[in-house]
Amino acid sequence: MEEQKGSKKAIIGVIVVVLLVVATTGAVMLGGRDSAKQATTSDTADNTDKPSDTTTSGSGTNNASTGNYKDGTYTATGKYQTPGGQESIDVKLTLAGGVISDAVVTQNAISDEAHDYQAAFVSGYKSQVIGKKINDVSLSRVAGSSLTPGGFNSALKTIESDAAI
Repeated sequence: MEEQKGSKKAIIGVIVVVLLVVATTGAVMLGGRDSAKQATTSDTADNTDKPSDTTTSGSGTNNASTGNYKDGTYTATGKYQTPGGQESIDVKLTLAGGVISDAVVTQNAISDEAHDYQAAFVSGYKSQVIGKKINDVSLSRVAGSSLTPGGFNSALKTIESDAAI
């Protein structure tokens, strides 16, 4: 009888230790994910103005502060950092009178997770972009995707600069 009580106590002790390890690991992972997102967001914000972070095609002078933009179709690649590495999307915008009249985003995901988030972004960004003035658009979270908008915003800044009159 005494041996069974000791056995039960040992089993309960092991279960408690396992639960503590699982809870601690989960908390560390969630905390790490949040800090990785914060670091990624600030990395993206810091890198949006650097030429090495975007590639673009289009024409125009660099005077975006005036709010006047040359009508046309512009493309740029916006890169952004994820916990899994650097990802990118291609953005093609058509401007008419400084207003976005059409937008197409092409996914360039490397990882499966980024592919899923980019697909979610693509399914929901247009309502936040079409019909808006280009200098009024800045996306933060779209259809559950919080990092892909950073790539979009990076490409958008390049396009805005290229289209400025």
